[in-house]
Amino acid sequence: MVDIPFPHKPSVPLALIIDLDAVVHNYRVLKSQLGKDVICAPVLKANAYGMGAQEVGERLYQEGCRHFFVAHISEGIHLKSHLKADAFVYVLNGLRQGDEDLYAHFNLIPVLGDPVQIHTWNSYCERKGKCLKAILHLDTGMTRTGLPTKAVQNLGLLQVSNMEIVCVMSHLVCTYQPSHPRNQLQRDLFETLRNRFPFAKASLGCSGGVSLGPDYHFDMVRPGLALTGCRIAVPKGEYKLKPAIKAYAQILQINEITAGESIGYDATFIASRASRIATLGVGYADGYFRNLSNKGEVYFAGQKLPIVGRISMDLLTIDITDVDDQKIHVGDWVELFGDNILAHELAETAGTISWELFTRLGSRFERFYLNSLEAQEVA
Repeated sequence: MVDIPFPHKPSVPLALIIDLDAVVHNYRVLKSQLGKDVICAPVLKANAYGMGAQEVGERLYQEGCRHFFVAHISEGIHLKSHLKADAFVYVLNGLRQGDEDLYAHFNLIPVLGDPVQIHTWNSYCERKGKCLKAILHLDTGMTRTGLPTKAVQNLGLLQVSNMEIVCVMSHLVCTYQPSHPRNQLQRDLFETLRNRFPFAKASLGCSGGVSLGPDYHFDMVRPGLALTGCRIAVPKGEYKLKPAIKAYAQILQINEITAGESIGYDATFIASRASRIATLGVGYADGYFRNLSNKGEVYFAGQKLPIVGRISMDLLTIDITDVDDQKIHVGDWVELFGDNILAHELAETAGTISWELFTRLGSRFERFYLNSLEAQEVA
């Protein structure tokens, strides 16, 4: 039996512990690396990387944070509804025609990345007689969204005369490779382009950009992954973050099998010895990667235990033969990732990245929040 610090008994056999105090710690660590006037604006898209945009946003707001980024307008509306009026929420994925009234009604700030979006927003501001805020996204090499260099150079002041450009931003391509020459090339191009908008703040760096140093900080940084405490969010410098997300699954059944018996779909695992097999209540429908079948591991009572057989939609199986049968039982919880199996290690085993791991975490996980500030308020 391993004790997991759940605030109360989980109602389902899969659970996340999200430590909001660790999130705040990570936010403070990031801010400590910035100049006193540099804004630290968390990116809470994809439900705050699986942690919960509402919960993380409210806790960071209590910490004094006032600037937040999301990807879609629906995320912006949701987050804005849980924050006070002085919070600024920026929507990264641009302005779709027809959404102008929504942005204005919910006081959201669009990130404009092409001439059509700029024209749409500027015309809307003119019709409404309001100078509404916007960010201009300048493409310096990512080639996804953002104004290409030529479009920036051709942009005249009349085209933005009815809006308030509060910031110009770009996005680094190789931020997790600190020595990559493209970082400096992008920074130099961004410096040149942003000089056309001396009245606006500038933002280039995300999580990895913080550790690249002050030359990449400008007026605002936009950390996302670093808030989770993931180790790879610090590609350069000392690691001081704390893991904020830990995932667990419960044992639903234990079976004893003989040598030669198979486990799971397609019989991809054949037992070479008499074995004890535990079934966990988590599968690929919950975001746990199917390609971890027969190669992933979980952690229990000081041991890493192998996943055997195919991971299915709602279940996976592990080999517990080498664990004393008096120590492990139906109802016990095992770690999927957390203190002993780090999130980035699990992602690498699955052939992917931590961002995908966190953002795939399904709604069937029951989320438990550790929040000392809330406990103090109750007391």
